[in-house]
Amino acid sequence: MKFVNTVSTLFVAASAVMATDLAVWKITDLDNGTRANLCEQQIQTCQNNCGGADQAPMAFCNPETVGWGCGCKSNTPTFQSWNWPVPARDCTGSLEICKENCGSEPGDRNQCYADCSTSHQCNTENAPVSYTNVTDPSVTPLYVGPAVSYNGTELGDLNDGNDRSDLEDSSTNAESEEDSSSSTDTKSEAGSLVKSAGIVLFAIAAAVGVSAF
Repeated sequence: MKFVNTVSTLFVAASAVMATDLAVWKITDLDNGTRANLCEQQIQTCQNNCGGADQAPMAFCNPETVGWGCGCKSNTPTFQSWNWPVPARDCTGSLEICKENCGSEPGDRNQCYADCSTSHQCNTENAPVSYTNVTDPSVTPLYVGPAVSYNGTELGDLNDGNDRSDLEDSSTNAESEEDSSSSTDTKSEAGSLVKSAGIVLFAIAAAVGVSAF
């Protein structure tokens, strides 16, 4: 009888721990076939945007890491960051996990769902930045970065299980009480920082004579 009570206690404790565990979104957790297909879409989108495969010397996507890049010979890719296949899937995946985790936390689940939809406006400039853009197929993406949108807005907790507590978002800081001109400069800097994953490609592109994203 004592043994049964002990087992029951352990079961209840384990259930409580499981109930608070959050699912974690990782784009690399997608199965091999899905990642390969996603990368094919990514490369094709780049080639189409550049005007053909022969005009896109820097169109690549590593199906293992899902790290991607795009560069054109004669023009700069005009496709918006949040609409590229990989970043778009990164957003929808994070949104799915965000909603899944609503059942793991106390509080109003409907409000949690609403918050997830607000912070994950995929395929728009309000979507959370995807840190999957890299300079070379051999480079591993950051995957997790500050929770900000492509327009530089701080999004708060994305609730996708990734720890961002040690990441500093330059779009907001303790100096927010300074005059409006200072805060405007800070937001401007944030807008540039949000696109930092792609900026480095322009430097490389200049060296090889192509325009990159």
